[in-house]
Amino acid sequence: MLVNANEEIVKQRLPELLKEYDCCKCEKCVCDMMAIALNNIKPAYVNTAEGMLFKRINSMLPQKNADIDIEILKAINLVSAHPKHNNDEARQA
Repeated sequence: MLVNANEEIVKQRLPELLKEYDCCKCEKCVCDMMAIALNNIKPAYVNTAEGMLFKRINSMLPQKNADIDIEILKAINLVSAHPKHNNDEARQA
């Protein structure tokens, strides 16, 4: 098992933060938001269940949470301002 623990955290936090935004939440936009956020967060690869548990505990630190949330919010704002689809595709989602 090789997992980027920060990817798991972003997957969990992104839907929570998106609840506060009136923006497109189609699969393409959400994937774009996740990709942008993850490209701006240092990866944290673990290869054991214990490593994943340690990273999750570490992610509960207020500063770590704030840093990740900031990158997610930047990604939401960027994709919301410049979605990579037209309005017809967004309506189908």
